[in-house]
Amino acid sequence: MKLPVRCLLPAIAALSLTLPAQAEPAMWEIRDGDSAIWLFGSFHLLPDGMTWRTERFDSVLKDADKIVFETDIGPMAMAEVGAAAFARGVYVDGTLLTDVIDDELEARLRAHAAAIELPLGPVLAMRPWMATNVITVAALAAEGFSEQGVEFALQPELAAERVAFLETGDQQINVLASAPEDEQIAMLASTLDQLDQLPKLMDKMLSSWADGTPERLSKMFLMEMGGFEEAFVERLIYARNRNWIAPLEGMLADNQENLVVVGAGHLIGEGSVLDLLEKAGYAIERIQ
Repeated sequence: MKLPVRCLLPAIAALSLTLPAQAEPAMWEIRDGDSAIWLFGSFHLLPDGMTWRTERFDSVLKDADKIVFETDIGPMAMAEVGAAAFARGVYVDGTLLTDVIDDELEARLRAHAAAIELPLGPVLAMRPWMATNVITVAALAAEGFSEQGVEFALQPELAAERVAFLETGDQQINVLASAPEDEQIAMLASTLDQLDQLPKLMDKMLSSWADGTPERLSKMFLMEMGGFEEAFVERLIYARNRNWIAPLEGMLADNQENLVVVGAGHLIGEGSVLDLLEKAGYAIERIQ
């Protein structure tokens, strides 16, 4: 996933997958009477060669006025985001990561870094949120995963005039970089706790996504997020869900017929985008 957010919004990958013969990830139609938009939940990392597109999805993709993603992941945008993340994620006053974490957490960090052959020197110059992201990326890369998620498959094939975004890269960076230091440290500790079990959990999550059972995905997603601070989860998921409602309502008010692709975790459970739209009075129908 892209630096700095894709691995922690959340880190989604899979190993030794048992997937349905025909994947049909869930998709919903939202209507306000005379117009409609479609919401599709994505996985930001997918195994190489996985088939997830259906005839229904491709039909909606073809007919939609615009395809709306969380943020731009094109090469130029990613270069800018990477530079901004580095500027906000590295200590410039001589502080080291080991100065702000305790001995036990340092020992676990060193052990995990050694296990995945990640050079620790550069990591020690990073703030906890960025160190968390880097070690997650490295752990997934060690298992053979690359940035081949839904967005990476779709954006390059779309004309620029058909693409729109709900957030900027700076806004996504701010989800992590604005966290208080103690929250960042808790994020690092929780991530290290989960690294060994991540492939098994993501196997189950991806299978639930692919076979279109968001109710099972919701339970596993909450399990994955359980180790993070409540304030972080609020910023990561629920505040962003609320921020997206106004532009989605604007699309409906303007009679746009857009396909909106966001992380699957934003479309499951109480406080999700779908939940908020339903409470606002919009008609919602699952169409896949």
